[in-house]
Amino acid sequence: MIQSVTNAAQRAEFARRIRRQPYFEATMGTHCALFGQHPASGWCFYLLPGRAALALRGGTATLCGTLPQGEAGEEATEELEGFLRFLGVERLLCPRPVLPGWQQEPPLRLWELPRGTQLPLPAPPPAALTLAEQPAMLPVSRLVFPDSEAEQEAFYTLACTSIAHGIGCCRALLDGSTPVCTVGCYEQSDAEAYLSAGVTAPEWRGRGLAGWLIVWTANELAGQRTVRFASAPELEAFYTRLGFTPAGRIQQFTRKWETV
Repeated sequence: MIQSVTNAAQRAEFARRIRRQPYFEATMGTHCALFGQHPASGWCFYLLPGRAALALRGGTATLCGTLPQGEAGEEATEELEGFLRFLGVERLLCPRPVLPGWQQEPPLRLWELPRGTQLPLPAPPPAALTLAEQPAMLPVSRLVFPDSEAEQEAFYTLACTSIAHGIGCCRALLDGSTPVCTVGCYEQSDAEAYLSAGVTAPEWRGRGLAGWLIVWTANELAGQRTVRFASAPELEAFYTRLGFTPAGRIQQFTRKWETV
């Protein structure tokens, strides 16, 4: 039976099920810790049969852990399938294939910089740009999601809440007062800092800004935690050149539900 995470005991069980799972512990754990008691945030968290945990926001679900084996597993899979259909989930992230009938997309590559290690910095950005270690988050959210006010608002809420709770940080290169490149850590566990929202303004691309800022930020965070982040397959050569180590893959699946 699928259970909504609503109390302290269930939140503790949710954390236990994702513990020591690269990517999933940092991201799902942070989201549950920050938003698990706030249904209006748009985040929902569930305990599934077996040892699986599910986090959901909008049309995307993230699944970690394992469902039961045998007949109980077949029933759990059927229940999960109907649950995702009822909620209109069309994108699923998980460590391995789980549900039949879903279209497998190119997996995300997971990269890491182990704790205590450092990468050589690429060529520095132009002197006209300044590094902001505490930039204003509203302009950053507009840089990260220039075409969607809804995504801007969701990112702004996550970033500001994470930073306010001492979990997250944001770094940006500014042209005057305008951010033109950014990367941040808004999710982390005791062992992992997860980098995300690495974006460069279109007119500033091709000048090495992202490579320098990502390495600078990763080196900073690696003093206390292993740094990880996910990327699309086409960026593999870029991150290999920067010196990051491949650390596995995150499977992506999509499904368009038939309307009755």
